[in-house]
Order: sequence, then C-alpha cells, then structure tokens
Amino acid sequence: MTRRRTVRAADSVDFDDEDSVLAEMARELDIDPDELRIKESHLGDFGAGTVYEVTIRGSKNGGKEWHVVADDDQERKLALAIVKQDLEESPENFNQDFIESHIDMDRLKRDLESDLQSQNEETLRDMRDREFWREWEREGFDTPEEDEDGDVPSPDEDQIVELAERQTEEQLKDPMSYLEDIYGREDAVKKAIDIAGIDVDAAAEDAVDTDGAAHFLSSYDSNSYVTKGGLVYWRQN
Repeated sequence: MTRRRTVRAADSVDFDDEDSVLAEMARELDIDPDELRIKESHLGDFGAGTVYEVTIRGSKNGGKEWHVVADDDQERKLALAIVKQDLEESPENFNQDFIESHIDMDRLKRDLESDLQSQNEETLRDMRDREFWREWEREGFDTPEEDEDGDVPSPDEDQIVELAERQTEEQLKDPMSYLEDIYGREDAVKKAIDIAGIDVDAAAEDAVDTDGAAHFLSSYDSNSYVTKGGLVYWRQN
C-alpha cells in the first residue's frame, strides 16, 4: 500500500534545483549525496512536468533507480498520462471487464446491427425452403403446413426480414461475445473500441482511482513515498 507522511511547510524543497532535490533524496535514502546521480527522466515527455531520475553511482548497489516528482498532484497527472497512452495503444493489456465498462455497449450494438442484419438476410435468401423453415421454427415461429404434395411454401421477403431480425437480436444480446466469436478475445476488445470508442479520460481516472498512481509508475513494488519536503518518489528497479 502506498505510504504517505505528513508534510511540514518548513521542509519544502526547490524542485527546480537539482542539487536541492538530490540533497532531499539523499536524506530520505540515508545516503551521501556524492553517491547519487540525478538527471531528468524521459517520463517528462508525457507532459506532466519535470521528472527526475536518481541513481546510485557505480554498480555495487545493483543499479538502484528512483523517479522523483514535485508532489502527489504531479504523480497522479503522470500516472493518468501513462494510462491514457496504454489504453490507446494496448487496451488488451487491461482487464476485459474494465475495458468493457467504458465502452458504450448500446452504440456498439447499434453499429453492428445494420451489417449483421443484412448478412443474415442474404444468408436466409440463399437457403433452401426446408432449411429456412427449420431456422424459422428454431427461433420460435410456427412453421407453415405442407401442401397436398408434401411441399412447403417459399418464404416471402417479410418472413426473411423478420427471421433475420430475430437472429440478429439474439446474436447481439452480448455484442462482445459476438465479436469474440469472430476475432478472438484480445482482438475483440480492439474491434469494439474501433467501432464504438472508449472514454479514455474516464477509463484512466477510474484505473488510477482504483489501483493508485504508483501501481502504474513503479515497476519495482507499485508503491510511492513522500519525503519530509513533500517530494514524491518511487523505486523503479
């Protein structure tokens, strides 16, 4: 669980001054400042502000690395930016139930419905009469009686459309299951997002609110910590 400590205003650190940040991290880690290196991290490219990378000089300590931001507001902003990118580029890496909760299922169903209805109608038109009436009966309709020669009538267009509508409705009761049957589990999520879209901002907020910002930042232990001066940092490796 993320550890937080009360921050005293007198302990504030000048985050724009690398030496000040380095000294604060040295106190926090109980390490001589001369044993640490600091530089700006590539995580600053996410547009959430400056992120520092602090490492221990040399390989004796196994290349320990921490990332440091100014405060927990920046930590959250950075986590949101990272999650948004992941949602846009690799949504299949998230729990499927979570992704589905942020897809407009009504829209997905509507957008699938027209093409599927047309496909079902064409399939039914190509069926032999008796095959059609078996499908008709399978969907709960009453099959017409045979004539005196043992023949069944050909379905009319209204019956074809009606049966296609019933089949389409049944197939799209769960639009995600329908897509999974066609594309497989992972690609079904991508396809659903392509068709109906996903509210990336809301999904990112939900993910960070649920799991915490550090879960998406620290690859070491999914925790973040606060120094006495209010800086937020997490172990990267």
